[in-house]
Amino acid sequence: MAEEVARATNTGSSSARLNLSKSTRRRLLSQYGSYLTITVVIFSAFTIASILYSFLTLQLDTKGCREIWLAPSYARIKSFDSAHTKFASKYALYLYREQGYDRLEPNGVPVLFIPGNAGSYKQVRGLAAEAAHQYYDTVTAKGSYGDGGARNLDFFTADFNEDFTAFHGRTLLDQAEYLNDAIAFILSLYKTSSFSHRSNSDFPLPRSVILIGHSMGGIVARTMLTLPNYRPDSVNTILTLSTPHVVPPATFDWDIVRIYERINRYWRDSYSEKLVGRNPLASVALVSIAGGKLDLIVPSDYASVASLVPSSNGFTVFTSTMPNVWTGADHLAIVWCDQCRKAIIKAFLDIVDVREPTQTKFLSTRLQIFRNIFLTGLETSAQRRVPFSLVHDTLLKVPDVPSIFVDLGRRLVLRGLGRSRQPRAYLIPIPKDGGREDLFSILTDQKLDIDGKDQRIDILLCEQSQDNLDTGQGTFSSIIDFSKPDTKSISFPCTNSAADKIVIPASGKGTLHPHDGNTFSYIQYKLGEISRYDYIALIDSYTTSSSGFVFAEVINNQTYRYEIEPNFFRLLGSRLHLQLPSSRSGFVEISARAMSNALVSYKLQVKSQHCGQPELFGPLVRQFITDPNESKFFPNADDVDISFYGSSPFVPLTYRPGITNNLKLQMWIDPTCDQPQELYLSVDIVGSFGSLVMRYRTASAALPLAITAIVLLIQFNIYDSEGIFINFGSALEIFIGRGLPILMLVSTIFIIILSYLMPASTLPFLEPEDQFSVSGPSTIPVYRYIRYNNMFLGLADPHMSFLGPLFFTIACGMCIAVYYIVTAVLLCVANIADWFHDLDLTRSRHRRRLLNYIWVAQMRERLHVNNNRVAAGANAIFIGGYSTLTAFYFSVLSGSRRLLTTFILLISVLAYVPYQFAFVVGFIVHINTCIKALRVQNSLRSQNGQFSSNFINFAISILMLMIWVLPINIPVLIVWVHNLAVRWNTAFSSHHNLLSIMPIILLVERMITGKMIPRLTGRSQIITKVLLLYLIIYACLHGILNAYWLHYIMNIFSFWLFIVYLDFGADRLML
Repeated sequence: MAEEVARATNTGSSSARLNLSKSTRRRLLSQYGSYLTITVVIFSAFTIASILYSFLTLQLDTKGCREIWLAPSYARIKSFDSAHTKFASKYALYLYREQGYDRLEPNGVPVLFIPGNAGSYKQVRGLAAEAAHQYYDTVTAKGSYGDGGARNLDFFTADFNEDFTAFHGRTLLDQAEYLNDAIAFILSLYKTSSFSHRSNSDFPLPRSVILIGHSMGGIVARTMLTLPNYRPDSVNTILTLSTPHVVPPATFDWDIVRIYERINRYWRDSYSEKLVGRNPLASVALVSIAGGKLDLIVPSDYASVASLVPSSNGFTVFTSTMPNVWTGADHLAIVWCDQCRKAIIKAFLDIVDVREPTQTKFLSTRLQIFRNIFLTGLETSAQRRVPFSLVHDTLLKVPDVPSIFVDLGRRLVLRGLGRSRQPRAYLIPIPKDGGREDLFSILTDQKLDIDGKDQRIDILLCEQSQDNLDTGQGTFSSIIDFSKPDTKSISFPCTNSAADKIVIPASGKGTLHPHDGNTFSYIQYKLGEISRYDYIALIDSYTTSSSGFVFAEVINNQTYRYEIEPNFFRLLGSRLHLQLPSSRSGFVEISARAMSNALVSYKLQVKSQHCGQPELFGPLVRQFITDPNESKFFPNADDVDISFYGSSPFVPLTYRPGITNNLKLQMWIDPTCDQPQELYLSVDIVGSFGSLVMRYRTASAALPLAITAIVLLIQFNIYDSEGIFINFGSALEIFIGRGLPILMLVSTIFIIILSYLMPASTLPFLEPEDQFSVSGPSTIPVYRYIRYNNMFLGLADPHMSFLGPLFFTIACGMCIAVYYIVTAVLLCVANIADWFHDLDLTRSRHRRRLLNYIWVAQMRERLHVNNNRVAAGANAIFIGGYSTLTAFYFSVLSGSRRLLTTFILLISVLAYVPYQFAFVVGFIVHINTCIKALRVQNSLRSQNGQFSSNFINFAISILMLMIWVLPINIPVLIVWVHNLAVRWNTAFSSHHNLLSIMPIILLVERMITGKMIPRLTGRSQIITKVLLLYLIIYACLHGILNAYWLHYIMNIFSFWLFIVYLDFGADRLML
């Protein structure tokens, strides 16, 4: 019967026969997968389940954000109407007022809050309320109101009707243009007499606005500075919260990808060497705050601004790094998180200076304030203030007795303060022969504050020199006198080091998480920084016994630093053991040089020590990387989950001199325990799976689309040579058995080549590399090298080369699962349609006629009738009957009505609706075509299903292509529907290119007739293969970051298939 099918489908010659063995025919025509196919499906399902389990349950940051209580009110500024902006009918501007604090009119420093994707203008309430409380309860309480440059903050907020800016580039540009108009209007409010309520009329009126952008609102803020209606210098400070700066979170829209490329290039070029001195962004500070692993919407990798601005103009920080925050924050919580908003508002109030037209301090001062509040102070770039102070604020008088002085090099440990029942001083000598990189560190559970009223511990940097020493009360703000009348005394001019204190989480009994509220005070100096001082004085002012502790020591640079370079593959199977000796210092730093990949998570086990005495504090671990500034603290460390945002997929690799981006660990361990400290480090394999979800969401459509194109290529090859268009499942089985191992090997080698064997400079056409300098805080340029790892999986680590085979295997499993699910659903619908629509007499007559014709054809083969004239007659009878049944199912609309419907749909795209709407319509229509084809197949199944399988197999394969392209089109369609919901009746401003959808619609319209595409030969066959290969290669190499282009490639392929239909005529059967 297969030979008869070959003859029936060959219009040119009766000699083309299907010479296939039984085993080959069974493999090609089987409706069921082989054991290998089943194995791939099971493996893919297990892997996906493991990834989701890891993503939702493992390696998660603890949730520590405290709730807040507010008294919000929002005043809509109705005067900002169509006379000032063309978007007045769609968007609105509000002024937040905290009830009981703010007056209605703005009289402070303007701040504009920009909500993100589908965000609400009311999200400003947490920040704005905290600003009112901090200013009126704290700043004015200290008598600062009206003095200096302090002033309250006026929070304005934009109502974008919860627009989807992440999906639609034109919407993003509309918002940015609207906000530039809003800034001009906001600044004009302060010029009118009705809004001039400032306490000092001599202060200049505001000339700039501080911007806060949440999520995509941060991108809108950066876009504003690139538009023609931007007023120069009207923005000089931008703070973003969970904003994806470097990569769009969704790459389904051409405009959004191009906008990202344009604004990122603008920002980089502005700081390039060519524009030094005329940089339009020279005074702009950009600070990006990321929420970490709790943010399940935007990967925190994308929040990095290291590739956009130099360190002199901005930086990135995680909420887990920020002192007294020390917790991750999800995508929405980062706006209202109590600890986080307190730090943000404190920074804003500190940078305000209404004596300046910009209403803020100079750029360098602003950045230093942000760093002091947002960073831990443990960074190598952290600036110490006290060692460089030329003013002594404290005079220390002590008796000249040996008990006051600590022996050089000896560690000072005070367990239980105030035991002597009287204040006491300890003078620790600073070594003069020590290395400049050696450390002096002090850790205590006591609070250190310059003006602390209840403070019982002071740390002073003292000089022994008596030159120009004035013991008068007027010279020193504080005098600490331990001298005795009958004993010789020594006076030291000192400086209080409380300004350089570093607050870290407490680690001891009752502490579970770093954000529980208890803190330690830590001071750390390099000996080179305090070389002009002679002693560090520790003052214990307790007069009664206390449970507090202090330990201080000088640490040799060679003894507290450890470097490890573990083998990645060895860590997969065993643990790295590190033993810290009993003579270790209380502070230890471990640098793991080979550990920089953000996709890999680790487990750190800190073995408990058995010291025989109560410990001063529990082990405290800080994991950190330098760029971005990400730190996590683990008090009472035991089993520690380590995950971080180091080298990440698709994030530009930024190289700066002297800065490494590998994982580092800092540990504070009880120095009084004389037992070795055991550490074990291993890779958390299952915990690492979860990191794939956020980085490779788009891969779930791009890579299965590539596999589908490969399957189509196999189907066309067999169809063109043998005349049978095998089903999708059989072709996929062939690929899994033969092509998948090759693809896995090629992907592995490709990742290794791009990430290891060949530097970026040798592949300029694949991986561009930028080298430019920027103006740093000094006159010396700060050079940065930026490499864009945008291809395939965006990996820069050869150890991750196994991810290529893994993702392709999962993609195959997804294609198999979706194919059988789709086929099952279509069959169910087709059977239900047949059950509800019993065949009428006419249909029965046509079916009986067709079965008779099939019987004639079968008898012809069995009797070996060789008369060509008889054979031709039997074939003609068969074709006529088959056409009758096909026409019965597919002749719902006449040709003219179909053309009219198609014309109306295309005109709608040209005039009003986006082409994504037309794609969804075509998708639905093609599903109907597949159902009709299945009904034809069901009618012939009792005799020989192969007669009707070619078209249904071809139709389902096209449907599979459309299924993987559908998610690319849905987001923009959502934006359009949202615009209709908010009654924004202006025609969609983009996505009206008729050529972007017309070929797909025409192909769908052509297949409505039930006509099978002809077999291809020669040049037509080559063009088909080239187009499919182009789709395969692009989907693999660039589909994740440029998913929108996959629609256009499918559109081109559809145009070619439509041309094939036209060239070979319309009278093709469903064969």
